[in-house]
Amino acid sequence: MENRSHIVSCECSDLSCDWQVTAIRDVRGKGFVITEFSPKHNCPRLDHAFHPASKWISAITIEVRNEIESMYGIKCPEWKVFCAANRAKQILGLDYDDGYSMLHQFKEEMERIDRDNIVLLETESHESREEERFKRVFVCCARTSYAFKVHCRGILAVDGWEINNPCNSVMLVAAGLDGNNGILPVAFCEVQVEDLDSWVYFLKNINSALRLENGKGLCILGDGDNGVEYAVEEFLPKAVYRQCCHRIFNEMVRRFPTAPVQHLFWAACRTTSATRFYNYMELISLGSQQCHDWLKNSNWERWALFCMPHWVKCTCVTLTITEKLHTSFDHYLEMSITRRFAAIARSTAEIFERRRMAVWKWYREKVTPTVQDIIHDRCSDGRRFIVRKQTGTILELTDGCSSCYELNMDAMSCSCGLWQISGIPCAHACRGIKYMRRKIEDYVDSMMSVQNYMSTYAPGMMQLPQEYAWKWDA
Repeated sequence: MENRSHIVSCECSDLSCDWQVTAIRDVRGKGFVITEFSPKHNCPRLDHAFHPASKWISAITIEVRNEIESMYGIKCPEWKVFCAANRAKQILGLDYDDGYSMLHQFKEEMERIDRDNIVLLETESHESREEERFKRVFVCCARTSYAFKVHCRGILAVDGWEINNPCNSVMLVAAGLDGNNGILPVAFCEVQVEDLDSWVYFLKNINSALRLENGKGLCILGDGDNGVEYAVEEFLPKAVYRQCCHRIFNEMVRRFPTAPVQHLFWAACRTTSATRFYNYMELISLGSQQCHDWLKNSNWERWALFCMPHWVKCTCVTLTITEKLHTSFDHYLEMSITRRFAAIARSTAEIFERRRMAVWKWYREKVTPTVQDIIHDRCSDGRRFIVRKQTGTILELTDGCSSCYELNMDAMSCSCGLWQISGIPCAHACRGIKYMRRKIEDYVDSMMSVQNYMSTYAPGMMQLPQEYAWKWDA
């Protein structure tokens, strides 16, 4: 009946039943406190026909369906027995060998649904065996790579996920942001270890999949671990590399644990104004001169937001993109390698379909819903500014104190820098646009328009068939 951040209320779907429960968030913690509860059901229970699921079958037995039929009197379809056998192997951790042996078939299936999909499988010779041994695999769907290159923001977040399996492999991931701040998976690569050679292999294949010239027009956000920064500099010289601020912050805290500058660091790295950045750095020097000198020598142009190229149209300073993606795909990492990539491919196709259908709910709007919320917040914040002077399309605003901001409507720029970097009018711009009686949506970058969002997902994406429907010829 109600499901909000501070209250949850449920009732029985039978209107004649008195069962209900209400809970309110505890102000002292993250839990909920039940405030109203009627535990008795007055409604009759409906008898539904039992349909055995693969999880249930594998939990009871992993034998053939004849034994299930003789013991429980339930006839299980062949495909469900197949799913149950696979699930039992997953529970026991015995399907890893099958996963590696099925990679060639996975490659065939991905290319069958779209011949432009890229699946590169590398093997190496084993010292004691004649057969080849798995080395690494790179997967990139044609639809996602095209959508990212043409319709998404220019930032590509890359990261490495450790996989807890007998091989202790690592999955390298790359993801971008669409016009509605939705995360778009672009490419995945599973390697034995996360080192310089693996990052070079991953980034060079991404450059080839996106058909770029040495990374031209690409802004890569990484954590600097295991050679990713060097790989970008040497093998994608035309790409822009950005450093995750969490890595800088953690190193700063490790080196200077007692320096009272943590809040000043985050204020400095997130400001879009060069003047304010230097002011915050000056305050850091007052708190700890050694910390200030270390930050000054840490190549701050790569992590300070005001140095972000304007064509990227993004304000990300941390790897929240890949962290959220990891949360969504975390349960896939327990699977064998082929089933892991197959599940990710299906999930990506579902993302395309879900967003393709969602856009029709707001196709009459000019900008996406997330951008509308940002504009609303900035309009509320912009009410405190006063237009002091207007010269054509150039306006001067003040907050009534000492701060003064200059807007250029034709150039879509503000002296605070936020408008140019984010592509969305800042609070000063929203105030100026309203002062000139114009529509704020007309001054939002076309990357965040509903038309561009519709073009991103309109082509759709072919769904990878379930494993039992694969054409086993590889």
